[in-house]
Amino acid sequence: MIKSQPKIIHILILISCFVFADDIENKEIALYHFMQGEFLMNQGNYALAILEFQEAIELDPNASTIHVSIADGYRRLGKEERAEDHLNIALALNPNEKEALEILGQLYLNQRKYDDAELTYKRLHNLDLNNIDYIFTLADLYRIKRDWNSAIDYYIKGYEVNPLAVAGLEQALKIALTTGNYTRAEEVCEILLNDNPENLEILETMKDLSLFKKQYEKSLEILNEIQLIQGKSIDIFIQKSALYEELDKPELSLKMIYSALEIDSNSIDLLHRLVTLLINQSKNEEAILYNHKILEKYPDDPRGFINNAVMAMGGKKPKEAISVLKPYSDKFRQDFTFQYLLGIAYYQLKKYDSSEVHLSQALEIYPQSRNTKHNLALIYDSTGKWDKSDKLYLDLISSDSTDAQAYNNYAYSLVERNHKIDLALELAQIAIRLEPKSAAYLDTIGWIYFKMDFYDKALHYIKESLSIDSSNITIKEHLDEVIRVKAEASTGEVLQVEQKD
Repeated sequence: MIKSQPKIIHILILISCFVFADDIENKEIALYHFMQGEFLMNQGNYALAILEFQEAIELDPNASTIHVSIADGYRRLGKEERAEDHLNIALALNPNEKEALEILGQLYLNQRKYDDAELTYKRLHNLDLNNIDYIFTLADLYRIKRDWNSAIDYYIKGYEVNPLAVAGLEQALKIALTTGNYTRAEEVCEILLNDNPENLEILETMKDLSLFKKQYEKSLEILNEIQLIQGKSIDIFIQKSALYEELDKPELSLKMIYSALEIDSNSIDLLHRLVTLLINQSKNEEAILYNHKILEKYPDDPRGFINNAVMAMGGKKPKEAISVLKPYSDKFRQDFTFQYLLGIAYYQLKKYDSSEVHLSQALEIYPQSRNTKHNLALIYDSTGKWDKSDKLYLDLISSDSTDAQAYNNYAYSLVERNHKIDLALELAQIAIRLEPKSAAYLDTIGWIYFKMDFYDKALHYIKESLSIDSSNITIKEHLDEVIRVKAEASTGEVLQVEQKD
């Protein structure tokens, strides 16, 4: 709410008008009625106050202040149209009548006439550029109108006028973050940091913004500033480690975890992070050493067993992974990664029944896992449970229309069982449109065209597929089959022509 100028100022202005008027007697009478009206207004008797003001205005019709008081009385009585009429008269008499503009602006806000309110408060702002109430009202108006950039601009302007008005900047930051305008959010954060360079909350926000924009070097700089304020901590070292990994600086990533371990050498989170980094960098001997510490100190945590299984799977030893995981399957029945890895290991050995058990358990734990759904669909295909595989493929497609793998695998499943070939072609076309350079997807659509007896199209796609993945045995077999059948078809056509002749 805008604060009106004290009435005493307007009374003094009115008196000055009366003193210099030609007809002093009339002016004195008008002043008397005006003062009576103000007294009644203060008593809350708005109707009688308006009558007094009307007496005054008859004696001095060009006094804009009297029209403002009449408008104020009508506004308080809920007669907004009459109030607006008198405000417009006041502004016609004096375009710079601030109180008239303030009351008019409030009327427009109450009536939700936001465009009119905006114009009114802009006039007020031009009359008094440093009035923070006008600036913040405009900011709030733009926020209501969803003109986010203008709202942010005016909140910043309010802060520039009064550096104590930090709440406006915080509102600007909230708008920028909520609307996903991260460039403006950074701008506001930088202003806030200029005022308070050690504001940890804003530094954390700046770090998150830089992470979102993948400005990892900047994220590191901000983390260093946070560390100077907070001191060394495990959390900061872990964050730095992740950033160095993103920047493809594996040795520095490891160094951060080793530094963190100096603070707490038995932290399972740090040990697990270290083992993961060592595995990723193919330093399996060191990984095994630190993972043994996890298994020894934390036998009830699944991560040590999972790490051993990951190393076994990385070495293409699914049997070894199963031997690591299987004895503890019941103990860690509710751990998604544990069950998922065990299911994948069985799948690689083509032990589909066991794989289905563990992948189904994994999906029950984490129903949103698309990888689990993909793998289960492949198992159902292999075991002829097509009702289940079709249901999973449809679920994958409906929940993500860009999942090219789901379109392709569903198409291949259909064509392999000679079922709904037209649908298979449609699905394969979508997969190709999404990923036109996938050897697997090109082979699928080529195979579908072969099943539809379009041999030339089949050859075109399968040859293109083989040019991308020349060592794929399945694609080679498909190409040989298409060439053979096409040759037989051509020979058959020649024989038919000769017989007719």
